[in-house]
Amino acid sequence: MIDRPATLTTRRVALLLALAGALAACAPTGDAVRPGAGPRASTPAFQATGDTFLQITAAGVGPIGPSTPYQSKAILAQLPGFTTGHVTIGLESSTPDALVLFKDAYGGRIQMLHILGSGNRIEQIHGVTHHVVGPAGERPGMTLREAGTDPSTCRIGTNLWLGMAICRSRGAPNVTLTYSFQGEAAMSTSLPRREILETGILQRIIWTPPA
Repeated sequence: MIDRPATLTTRRVALLLALAGALAACAPTGDAVRPGAGPRASTPAFQATGDTFLQITAAGVGPIGPSTPYQSKAILAQLPGFTTGHVTIGLESSTPDALVLFKDAYGGRIQMLHILGSGNRIEQIHGVTHHVVGPAGERPGMTLREAGTDPSTCRIGTNLWLGMAICRSRGAPNVTLTYSFQGEAAMSTSLPRREILETGILQRIIWTPPA
């Protein structure tokens, strides 16, 4: 058991309770999201799939790049067969509204991307399903070891991402990877030892437009 100040524990519990729905929406999706379906239990074992609908690179996410306007119509014009909606997501220090990109498949709707922006500019794109592959072959649901992430690029998350590892993709300097843990490591204020760090589960692949 790790002792920690009561104020930190109380603050974190209050935040998590208030934002449970928002954070649940940011977890990697399963094969499909069906109306009325309850939340699926996360499983550490990564299950490979041949159905890769989008790839994230340093340049962008599929056909979406820095020049793409932050508008549903403009995004869908480049991604026929997809639909959009809105979702509140939990970032490290805020809970913004994001544009969510869906793909109809397997008899349901898969949440593919969470897109953040302001004005007419895309500021971040989050890949949140294993049907999205990162620049070095990473997929949400992989462990840090399976993804080949360099532990030396990781830092511990804070606030709403307390207990998560925030790392850099080895395939692109402007792509960030977030990993979650189980047990005591999930509430830690410092990175766990390497053998635990390597078991972290990839939650999202975050693209930021290159500088």
